[in-house]
Amino acid sequence: MSKVALAAYGPEVLAAETKVLDDVRTSRLQPASLPAGNRMMGQLAMPHSDSLVQKALDLASRRMPGLESMSPQLQRDLRTLARDRVEIPSGKSIVSEDARCPQLYLVEQGWVLRSRGLASGRRQIVNYALPGDMLCTDSLLFKASGFDLLARTSVSLIRIDAPSGPELFERHPALAAAVAWTAGQDESILAERVVSLGRRDSLEKLSHALCEMEARLSSIGMMRGQTIELPFNQEDFADMLGISVIHVNRTFRKLAEEKIALYRKGSIEVRDSARLKQIAAFDPDYLHLG
Repeated sequence: MSKVALAAYGPEVLAAETKVLDDVRTSRLQPASLPAGNRMMGQLAMPHSDSLVQKALDLASRRMPGLESMSPQLQRDLRTLARDRVEIPSGKSIVSEDARCPQLYLVEQGWVLRSRGLASGRRQIVNYALPGDMLCTDSLLFKASGFDLLARTSVSLIRIDAPSGPELFERHPALAAAVAWTAGQDESILAERVVSLGRRDSLEKLSHALCEMEARLSSIGMMRGQTIELPFNQEDFADMLGISVIHVNRTFRKLAEEKIALYRKGSIEVRDSARLKQIAAFDPDYLHLG
């Protein structure tokens, strides 16, 4: 919305909302273009080791409780296929939409955004990845990635040199099961995202997104009390929820006024989790967190 359009709301709203727009413009991260022939930015920081394999197994097991019975087989697969750790700086593109991603990656640290871009330069954030989540699972089965992957923070990834297609299922069934589990969870999250985009109002959309973050972060021990520590700015929420930055700002203001949640740069304090879940009609079963 332009400053001219905002003026119709009066001088106080104009000043407040103009500040939001200016803050967004100065804080927005731009994905960096990768050099030709190099689809992964970063530095290989650690060669294959037993500690790396154990770290990958611990992350995968915590994120995928349904695969506990396959832990010994998954450990063997990871011991064979885990290669190294890759460090990605904040704001760098990991994989571009429609690019080939020949390896599988397991997030060790940091936040990764999955999005689809439009010709106009706008984007839709489809999902985000947290520690324990797998990246590039679609590239193991298809010719290219269906998403842009952006390091929203500094990110540490464990590179897994997995074969693609039928060979993955034939030679490494435990890892294939982990990939299938990830695909199933992604589908459930995408279905819930479609419901939010199509049927929930702004307050319900934002409340549901915060409930999901709280549930996912709690499952991996990343909640700090009742505080969600996250790298999202208000434009990220707008791109995820399909509403304007102005609506995001006003909705956060409403949650703060009702003492439900307080947004600050870098964190959201959930003051009334029960009320937030009630607004969102939140049911965490779709996340399959165990």
